[in-house]
Amino acid sequence: MSHERYPGRLSFPLRFPNRRFRIWSYVPTHSGLVLRTEFEPNTPHIELLFQDVRQINLPAMMPDGLVVDIERTNDDDPDGVTFLLGNDRFSGHVRAGYLFLDQEERSKYSSFSLFHGYLRSDFEH
Repeated sequence: MSHERYPGRLSFPLRFPNRRFRIWSYVPTHSGLVLRTEFEPNTPHIELLFQDVRQINLPAMMPDGLVVDIERTNDDDPDGVTFLLGNDRFSGHVRAGYLFLDQEERSKYSSFSLFHGYLRSDFEH
């Protein structure tokens, strides 16, 4: 699978105006958090996968768009990054090692994540 990712080709801040996101899944044994957009016909379906998650501070529902940025600091943990998430209604963060972004056109609702295979125990970076 080919996804946009950080570290890698993603450029910050990521902006998703007027989209509704929600926490879709968190698998503590694999340290994987998936945020996804609510289903809207004729609109790309977007998912964000955070891997090697160390800390989460987010509401379950994130209406009114989403902006994702990186806190740029000289941290003692070079493998972890603080991803800042927010909009006009909330601010939160996810501390993780990786961020993957994928999107696709969907004609109907699906409960399956674009990252389903990545949430298995054989995930490789």
